[in-house]
Amino acid sequence: MTMPSEPDPAFLAKAKEALDSSVRNLEPHLATRLQQARRTALESKARPGFRLVWAGGFATAAAMVLVAALWMLQPAGPMPGPALEDLDLLTSSENLEFYDDLEFYGWLAETGAAG
Repeated sequence: MTMPSEPDPAFLAKAKEALDSSVRNLEPHLATRLQQARRTALESKARPGFRLVWAGGFATAAAMVLVAALWMLQPAGPMPGPALEDLDLLTSSENLEFYDDLEFYGWLAETGAAG
């Protein structure tokens, strides 16, 4: 069974009348309870979500804990950089070809052949 694209006005009028008459024929205590439930539902929708407020607070607290943990886990002192000896080699105006055979000169010094 398919739904028509345009609702029938006569059908809508009959449905409205049936629903209105069922509301008029409610017992008074039941009508009062329904009104209270309706008010409660509308009031809870008007208030900002309590859970939403707590979620924002928890998200902020979690971000602060993460930042504090990362701050505390940083290594103490300066980060290791290039050795000062390497810096001296790069900035010197001496002949750098000497340093190509530095291991050889070290070996010569150990064996005593240089003397």
